[in-house]
Amino acid sequence: MLLPIRTDVRLRRIPWMNLGLIFVNLAIFMLTSVASHGGQPLLATFHGQPIKVILALDPRNPHLWQYFTYQLLHENWAHIIGNMLFLYIFGNNINDRLGDFGYLAFYLAGGVVAGMGHALISMSPVIGASGAIAAVTGAYLVLLPRSHITIIYFFFIIGALEISSLWVLLFYFARDVLGQVLPDWLGGGENVAHMAHISGTVFGAALAMLMLRIGLLPRDQFDVLSLVTRWNRRRQYRALVSSGYNPFGYVQPPPVDVRFADKPLDPQTQRVMDLRTQISEAIAHRNLPHAAILFLQLKNLDPAQVLARQSQLDVANQLASQQLYAEAAEAYEQFLSHYANFEQIEQVQLMLGIIYSRYLHNYVRARQLLVQALGRLHTENEIRLAREELARIEPHVAPGI
Repeated sequence: MLLPIRTDVRLRRIPWMNLGLIFVNLAIFMLTSVASHGGQPLLATFHGQPIKVILALDPRNPHLWQYFTYQLLHENWAHIIGNMLFLYIFGNNINDRLGDFGYLAFYLAGGVVAGMGHALISMSPVIGASGAIAAVTGAYLVLLPRSHITIIYFFFIIGALEISSLWVLLFYFARDVLGQVLPDWLGGGENVAHMAHISGTVFGAALAMLMLRIGLLPRDQFDVLSLVTRWNRRRQYRALVSSGYNPFGYVQPPPVDVRFADKPLDPQTQRVMDLRTQISEAIAHRNLPHAAILFLQLKNLDPAQVLARQSQLDVANQLASQQLYAEAAEAYEQFLSHYANFEQIEQVQLMLGIIYSRYLHNYVRARQLLVQALGRLHTENEIRLAREELARIEPHVAPGI
C-alpha cells in the first residue's frame, strides 16, 4: 500500500478555499454518516427518503444539482479520510496557483465532468469527492510535475521515501485506467468509479494546459510546457550533433555575393560583426569574463546592440558578478525589453531590482521590478528576499509612486 503524506512545494499564501472544502466535506460526512445519540445520523433522511439517495448522482435519473451534491457525500471513514488526504496534499498548491474563487470553480467543474464521465458508461449511483480531486491531481501533474511527494509504504515493512510527483500521479492514473479496462484483473469487487477518476484527471490536466497556453496562469520553469520545450530543444540539438554538426568547431563563413563583393563594409560595421563573433566564441568556451569585456567594447561602438537571449543573460550575469552594476543593469534592461517572454523572467526582474535598490539607488525602478517579480516567484526564499527588499526601500520611494 502506498500513501502520500506531503509535497515539497512551498505555499505563498494560506489555501483558505481548499481548507474550507475539506471542512465542508467533513462536516457533511459527520451529519449524514456518523450516528448521533439516537442511533441515526442527523441528516439520515429527508421527507422519508435516505438523504444519500437524494443527493447521490444517479445516472438512471440524473438531476442537474446532483452533479454538485454527489461530490459532498462519502460512504465511510476510509472513503472520507482517503479523499481528504489527497485533497489536502495536492489541492493546497493548486489553490495557491489559481486563487480561492478560481480554485473553487475549477474544483466544482472537475467534479461535474467526472460525474458526466461516470454517467456515460455506468448506471450505478455514485458519491464522493474523488472525481473533483482527480481534476486537482490532473492540474498538479501539469503545473508541478517536478515536485516530490513523500510516500509511506506498507508492505512487509513500513517506511517512507520521496518520489517525483509525475510518477506518483501517473501511477494512480494508470491504476484507474486498468481498473476500468480490466476490472476483473484488478479485483472487480472494489466499488470504485474509475471512469469518474479518469474523466476528472483528463479534464484537470487539459484545462491547466490550456490556461498556461493562453496566459491565464503564469508560466513556470518547471511546468509541463517548459519541460516539453526543453526536451524538444535537447532532441533537436542531439539530431544536429548526430548529423555531423560540431557546435564548438570552426564555422565556414557564407559565400560572398559577387554583386556586393566590390562594396566592402564600413569599418564600424565590420568591427561590430567581429566583436559579436568573438563574444559568441568566448561564451561557447565559457570564457565569460572575456565575453563581458568584448560586450562592453561592442556597446561603446553601438549601444543598441543586443546578443542572443542566453548570451545576453550570461553576459549580464557576468557583469553583475564583477560588480559592474551600471553596465549589468543596462544589459538586464535590454534583456527585459527584447526577451519579455523568457520563461524565468521573474528571476531577471528580481536580480535587476536588487541591483537598482542596493547599488544604483534607483528605488522607483527597483520597486517596479520587485513588485513584478513577486507576482511570479514561487520559492519561499525568493519571495522572502523580494519582500524584504521592498520593505527596505519603501521609505525611499515617494508616496503614490
